[in-house]
Amino acid sequence: MHPRSPGSFRLFTVFGIDVLLHWSWFVVAVIQIQFSHLFGNPFWHALTYLSLFGIVLLHEFGHALACRSVGGQANHIVLWPLGGIAFVRPPARPGAVLWSIAAGPLVNVVLVPVTFLIYMFVAGGVPAFKFTADMPDLQRVAYIMCVINLGILGFNMLPVYPLDGGQILQALLWFKLGRALSLKIATVIGMAVAVVGGALAFSSGRMWLLVMAVFIGWQSWNGYRVSRYMAIQEGGRG
Repeated sequence: MHPRSPGSFRLFTVFGIDVLLHWSWFVVAVIQIQFSHLFGNPFWHALTYLSLFGIVLLHEFGHALACRSVGGQANHIVLWPLGGIAFVRPPARPGAVLWSIAAGPLVNVVLVPVTFLIYMFVAGGVPAFKFTADMPDLQRVAYIMCVINLGILGFNMLPVYPLDGGQILQALLWFKLGRALSLKIATVIGMAVAVVGGALAFSSGRMWLLVMAVFIGWQSWNGYRVSRYMAIQEGGRG
């Protein structure tokens, strides 16, 4: 177990950054591989699932290395069923925070042409980009990698705290409104989205949506409390 991330095990270290894996990742991986119907062979299920977390890991390294480039601290990354978290502590400057957060999605932007080139290479040309029932397994994996990368990019750029888009919004507002007020605005948006997401989850019975709504709501509430403390420190009313 890693002392800073209970329930996580260290996989390896790169550039002095520990990459950790939470034990719950294995549980979800087994469920996903066992009950997925995209492939007939479990090998392709496992390869697709590992590809997902390979892209996530590159995304998190983008955050960590960008944070270090501006003089911040970034010592470990944790992978868990909902994705990954790079524990970064950039200097308390809006520009440094903006770069540290934006670098993650920028990795996915770079991976867009890379994954499409891999898909074209596997497919042996420039086929129509669509999923078909007779698609060979390897081409199917390459197709899913493209979709996963685009999905991670699109999802993370939603302007909802604590997603990257929400933190980017907060950093941009910070330039004009200050750290406390910008964080308060971003977290209020996050809590509002969490309430709507929770309502949709209950009405549709989608457990993953409920988990995400709870995560966003909890993190936004914690961020809101921090913003009030910052406002008091800055001499405001909180």
